[in-house]
Amino acid sequence: MGKAKNKINEAELVRRIKSGDSTAVEDFVRQYSSRVYSLAYQLTRSSSAAEEIMQEVFITVISKIATLENENYFSTWLYRVTANAAYGYLRKEKKHRDLVQVDDVEAGSGVLQDLSDLPDDILLSDESRDIVRQAIDRLPETLRTIVIMKDVEGLQNEEIAEAMKLSLPAVKSRLHRGRLMLRDKLSRHLRRYS
Repeated sequence: MGKAKNKINEAELVRRIKSGDSTAVEDFVRQYSSRVYSLAYQLTRSSSAAEEIMQEVFITVISKIATLENENYFSTWLYRVTANAAYGYLRKEKKHRDLVQVDDVEAGSGVLQDLSDLPDDILLSDESRDIVRQAIDRLPETLRTIVIMKDVEGLQNEEIAEAMKLSLPAVKSRLHRGRLMLRDKLSRHLRRYS
């Protein structure tokens, strides 16, 4: 019920922006700035980059909102615009490192340790969180974006598929491979505690 209400409010907000309502633009920025910033930060790991990307996203969305044919897909369109802006920023700044292609990595290779056996204080430590962040950053771009959208941003698989213009099976496959690669990297780090 809450999700349907958000969709109705979202569609109404889009219609108001399209009609030139300046208060709708302010509402849009207020309502979506944290989501846009969060995704941009997760993809770039830079607060200044996330701020710059957020501004670019808002300008792009406002200037191109008339091209959005179905207001109900606004959130997925916004995530796609944000991801594209983040990767454009990384390429422009030459911070985007060459990553191993997904097909060149045998996802899940090596012995995978069941991390659920580890004590919470080890799993929740600052060191472990840093290792998780670094492991996510090292994932190939095609997997990293999906893992961040699902496990960090909390999007549904269907929303990710729409935002990334992928099929649902492709999203599930990439999410699975990304999680296996993360688990393998993390298990090597955490193995010393077992």
